Amino acid sequence: MRRAMQATGGKLALALTTASLFAVALSACDKGTPPAPPPAAEAPKPPPPAPAAVPDAGPAKPKMVANPDGLTLAERIAKRQAAEAKVAAELAAAENERLLAYDRTKLPLHKQTFAFILKTRAQYDAVAKKGPSAKGELDKLRGALSAPIVAAAKKMATIDPKGGNSNVTTDYDVMLNALANDYPAAIAISFEGDQGPLGEQTAELDKRTKKIEEWMKDLSAGNKSKAGKPGKKKKK
Repeated sequence: MRRAMQATGGKLALALTTASLFAVALSACDKGTPPAPPPAAEAPKPPPPAPAAVPDAGPAKPKMVANPDGLTLAERIAKRQAAEAKVAAELAAAENERLLAYDRTKLPLHKQTFAFILKTRAQYDAVAKKGPSAKGELDKLRGALSAPIVAAAKKMATIDPKGGNSNVTTDYDVMLNALANDYPAAIAISFEGDQGPLGEQTAELDKRTKKIEEWMKDLSAGNKSKAGKPGKKKKK
């Protein structure tokens, strides 16, 4: 009897335990299954590569436009050069007139200086023609002309004391220095058989002589034209 009751009690306890577990499971079902955890966040994608830099082409080139004057490049260059040459010629003419106007006021001094230069050179040339036998005469003439050349140079300096106003005072200065030193020295060397230095001195003096002769003609022509103008008649 006791064993039967124990067996019955054991079955009852098992039945209760099973019912309890079933109730718990049922309750869990009624509450619903818990939500699934959120998916893991994706790793951020790397930024796209920056576009390659495009080299700066600079400002847009202007379109070729036909020249309004209708000239080619060569024609425009020639036109500009002709204009520049015209301006240069006008400036040179104006400067020439300025020099003429100044030198005309000193014409007597010009004539005296140039006449002395021509006379002194002629004296040296006369001795040079005599050849080596005139070496002593050359030395004597050179000594005699030393003081007159210095005096002529001082007088010449009064033509244009400040400089830049006379067209030929530089030529006078070069010629007087040559007559005092280089020209007689070249003649003496020619007596020894070397004609080179004398040829150089002769060419230089000839060149400057020609320039001064032409300038003196221009100066004299200007004075004659002024002298030929009729004066105003006095009213009676």
